[in-house]
Formats: sequence, C-alpha cells, structure tokens
Amino acid sequence: MAEELTGVLNCDKPAGWTSFDVIRKLRRALGMKKMGHTGSLDPIATGVLVICLGRATRLVDLLMATEKEYRAWVRFGAATDTYDAEGEVTDEAEPPADLRAAIEEVIPRFQGEIMQSPPPYSAAKVGGERLYKLARKGKPVHVPPRQVNVFSFDFVGLEGAQAEFLISCSKGTYVRALAHDMGRAIGCGAHLAGLVRTRNGVFTVEEALGVDRPPAELHEAALEKLVQPERSLTYLAKCRVSADELTRYLHGIPVTLGERHPVGTLLRVYSPEGFVGVGQVEPGPGGAVVQPRTTLITPDS
Repeated sequence: MAEELTGVLNCDKPAGWTSFDVIRKLRRALGMKKMGHTGSLDPIATGVLVICLGRATRLVDLLMATEKEYRAWVRFGAATDTYDAEGEVTDEAEPPADLRAAIEEVIPRFQGEIMQSPPPYSAAKVGGERLYKLARKGKPVHVPPRQVNVFSFDFVGLEGAQAEFLISCSKGTYVRALAHDMGRAIGCGAHLAGLVRTRNGVFTVEEALGVDRPPAELHEAALEKLVQPERSLTYLAKCRVSADELTRYLHGIPVTLGERHPVGTLLRVYSPEGFVGVGQVEPGPGGAVVQPRTTLITPDS
C-alpha cells in the first residue's frame, strides 16, 4: 500500500545530514523506495528540501528548476578548499577596515545573469565523475564557468567579519561559490559560515516537516504534511482537456488550446477526472496546442 503513495513533502533538512540521509530516513519511515529530491543541500546547510514520492518523482526536474531563496552567513578573512566552514583554510588576509563599504561595492557584480564555476568539492560532474570525488583523490579539475541567475542579493547586516545575506537564485547556483568569489573580489578571502534554504518554489521553511524524529512519528507527520503533486505547481497557469481529448493527449497527441499562451509556456493540465500533469504550449496548424511534457497518469488509469 505504501508503494502507491504519491505526493510532495516539504522537509526541513537538519545540519550535518546529507540530502540522501533525509531520503533514507523517509524510506524507512514510509516503507517505500520511490522518491527523489529537487535540489540537494550541503551537510552544513539546513532548510527546505523538497522530496517527491511515487509518481510525483516525474516532477523532480520541473521542481528543481524553480527559484530558490537562502539566508547565508559569510565570514571574511579566510578562504577554504571547500568554500565553507568545513574545509581547510587555503588563504587568510585581514578584511578591509570598512568591510561594509567593500561588500556593498562588490555585490552588484554577483547579481543578475553571471558566470559561476562550481566549487571543487561539489556534486557537479566532469567526464561523468563528481568533482568532490576527484578532489578527494587529489585531482582537482577546473570546470568552465556556467551561467546562473541571481535574482536578488540583499546585504542584511555585518557583525565583526561575518555578514548576513538574503539571496534568491536559479537552479545550479552555488551560494558557497558566491561567498568565495566575493572574498576574492574584496581581496581578503571568504567562506560560507552558515546557510538556510528558506524557499524552493512554493515551499517555505516555516511550513517544512522536521524529519529528525522516530520512524513511527515521522510516518504519521509525513502523511499529514504530504501535498498533492499539483499543489507544488501553483505558479503555472491551468488548462483543461475534455474526456475525449484526454485519451489522445495521453497517447502523445497534442490538444488545441482555447486560451492564448506564449509558445513554450508550461501549463497544469486538468481533465474532468482531475490533475493530469504538465504540458507545454507549442505552435499547431490551427493555432497553439498543448503538448504532453510530464503526465502522472497513464491511458489505462
């Protein structure tokens, strides 16, 4: 029965846990294996870790692409090999006397669409192998910068050599790398001292499920917190297909749209029976159509 469980859980990852530790804990508590997260968090970090269960795992890529928000603490004066407080110090320098002014001066360089290289100790891959595995073997590899989008980068405050920031960014952005690169730009080195993911798409840390509890208690709490897949996609507009159109749609045949949406728009698709999945608007011979992208039901459902 547990294998049929389908939905999305907004979990609060404890400090010191890997993202897979959370999945392992949930698998044990719920008695099911089919689940996946929508963007890992480093062990040092806490906060929102969205877990998809059952058929909702088909939505992982879509939810992974949603905007993420963080509260980050950056310590200036020392750079580390991991870009966070768990690494070995590689460089040290006294921060400038007016560190606040220096931070305010460099922040604009890290806003908007920027090019960013992943940290050497990260899950990014080179030649099919994770960077952190290569780094542990003493084979650090330079990875060409990748384009990411930092939607907002707000300087909250400064206490001694440690600054606090609120950051909103796209998939693939490493906050550790932002900390490291800021330190390099200022000239004194820096590393990430603490990180909380406060939001991932529609999910916030205030509503997250605490997972550090006994299996039986976690099982009950998870069932109470489990949300239906479509609730994770409320940022997408809706469209509806008839029962006859649904049969064709589930066989990969696009359906003509009654509403106008720009080509490429993702839509939540509903039938008279309920939520079907996510489709994408494409041009058709008689106007725009919705093409199946991710479906949570089958023709035989």
